Amino acid sequence: MKLSVFALAAFVSAAEEDRKVPPRHPLQRLNRLTQFSEEILDQWFDGLASKDRWISKFATNEGRMERNFLRGEQRCGFFDSNLEHGGPEPEEEDELRYDRTDPKLGMKQITTGYRKWALRYMAACSGQKNYSYQVNRMNRWNAILQAHLVRLYPEA
Repeated sequence: MKLSVFALAAFVSAAEEDRKVPPRHPLQRLNRLTQFSEEILDQWFDGLASKDRWISKFATNEGRMERNFLRGEQRCGFFDSNLEHGGPEPEEEDELRYDRTDPKLGMKQITTGYRKWALRYMAACSGQKNYSYQVNRMNRWNAILQAHLVRLYPEA
């Protein structure tokens, strides 16, 4: 009987290991956030005349973040493949997903993802370190997009 309990425990442990999210490079995470932003804008912001401009803004911002992350052989961008998630700070489990049924929550999760990415991987970059450019930008964009959602879906 004891042997079967140990075998079951080993099986469960192995199954949990298989379910873990594979490590991703920061630029893969950043690209996924941009895909999510386009997806949520396409799904929930159809009545917004500036929807396509917002999609472009998120894509442009991804390029800006990537450029700064890679600038000068990662002079300011941080990534260490030996650390969990490659970041300097421990992070809670983030499988890069968002709530697709609630646009207000989903947009907040996406902009928060960008903010966390900037804090984790660009903390030493002068613009982020001295002025919090990306954090402030994502807070501002989230507020603007939340206001659009209130106009688009007043009953929600």
